[in-house]
Order: sequence, then structure tokens, then C-alpha cells
Amino acid sequence: MGFLFARIVDDAALFPPARESLETALPAHRAAAGHPVLGRFLCPASKLDELRRHLLPEDLIDLGIIADTGLDDLGRAVDTARREPRVRLRSIELAPDPDADQARATAVTIARLPAGLPCHIEVRPRPGWRETLDRLAAARGHRTPLGAKLRTGGREGPPGGEYGPSPAEVAAFIAACAERDLPFKCTAGLHHAVRHVDDDTGLTHHGFLNVLLAACRARSRPDGADPAELADVLASTDAAALADEAAHVSEAVGRAARELFVAFGSCDVRTPRTDLIELGFSGEDGDP
Repeated sequence: MGFLFARIVDDAALFPPARESLETALPAHRAAAGHPVLGRFLCPASKLDELRRHLLPEDLIDLGIIADTGLDDLGRAVDTARREPRVRLRSIELAPDPDADQARATAVTIARLPAGLPCHIEVRPRPGWRETLDRLAAARGHRTPLGAKLRTGGREGPPGGEYGPSPAEVAAFIAACAERDLPFKCTAGLHHAVRHVDDDTGLTHHGFLNVLLAACRARSRPDGADPAELADVLASTDAAALADEAAHVSEAVGRAARELFVAFGSCDVRTPRTDLIELGFSGEDGDP
């Protein structure tokens, strides 16, 4: 089952809610290096110079840049990373102006991206989001490998409410990406494998295994994904049933699903690993 979870967790320790310092985050990332689930180390563009000061001579870190300083500074950030031999720049992520028309802002953003570097652009669940996916899909591969990014947590709600979009909203997004053959990644809130209620806040969080299985279901239907079916698995809190479904995913479907759902960011890479072990996805055969 290693193909299903390989490099699925991007290390977002520098971002909320953890907000770790580089002095803490980099040693932890080095300690986890080589684990099958570990993907890129995510760093804000504003911290790249600081990152370089904390790198060791022997480092060779797969890096993802989060463009927190805007498009105008992105070229400098990319050049800085490309000149640094101790990192391998793998991707960039950014969010267009939240106050602008989403589809138009995405089109402007695409036109200004560095060529050849994979980029995930955040898509917000508001009117016009499907048109935004259309823009991404139409431009994908012309100059830059493009994908969408969904924030699966971050919206506050009352106790018992959702921390982020509902299962139906996430299902619609995944189905739309599958229809357009558009890769996506997720950010915020996906720390645990299975959908659950946070005991401290009463808020319900999505599970990354739920999202992955929704991507598997989307890829297993030649006639197109059924959003209602995807919403069912996204809403499930039955860990045993979800683990059993994952254990029976074929390699062909699993690899296709991972081409769709490429990664998620977690501020604590230990928690996803621990959850997978508890669900039985661990062993000497290369599983996480």
C-alpha cells in the first residue's frame, strides 16, 4: 500500500496552528527524512533567507514555496531557492487576491508564473469557483504544471459545526477536479486520518484518509464521479471501514487517485504517520 500514501504529507510546521520556528522545524524535518509519507518542506517566501541560514552543509531538502509576499516578489524567491544547492525546489503555492474576481485573478496569476515549476493555486468555495478550475485546467501544461489548492479548515464555527467546508462542498470540489483531470492538494485541518470532532473546540475536522478515498472513488468511475458518493465517504467517521476500503484499493486506482490528490499540508507530520500505523498501514514491505 506504499503507493497510496507515498509523500502525501507536506511539512507545514512553520504555519498555523503550530507556527514553529525554523530552529525547531528544520531539525524535526531532518529527523523524519526518509519516511515514505513525508513530502516537501513548506516555507513562506518571506522566510527563505532565514531558511538558508539554518541549513546544514549536508542538507538536500525538497522545498515548496508558499508565496506569502505576492506575485511581485515571487520571481526573486524562486531565483533564491534555485541558487541554493541544499534545497530542491519542487513547487510553489499561492492564493490570488481574495477581494478580486476569483477566475480573473487566477488568469492574471497564471500569466505571471515562472515557467516549468509546478504550482497550486488556492480556489475558494464561493460563486465562480468552477470557472476558476476551468481557467486552471485550460492553462495546465502550457508553460507550468498547474493544480488547485483547497483549504479544508480555517473557518470558525459553533461547537458541533464544521471547521472548513462541508463534506458536500469538498465532494463537489473533488468531483470537479476529477472531471477536469486537474490535480489538487489540501491545506489546513487535515492532521488526522479520519474525520473527527475536536474535543477542545467541538468543531468537526476532515480526515485525509476520507479525502484520499473520495479521490479513489472519483477515479474508479469511468462515467464520472458522483458527488453524493464522495460526500458519503468524506462524512464517514468509521475508521475500521475506511481502513478496510483503503486496504482493498487496487494499485491502478490508487495511483490514479494520487495523481489527482497529490498532497496535503500538516503542521505536525508525526500525527498522520501515527494514525496510519494505528490503522494498520505499517510494515516491512514499504508501507508507511
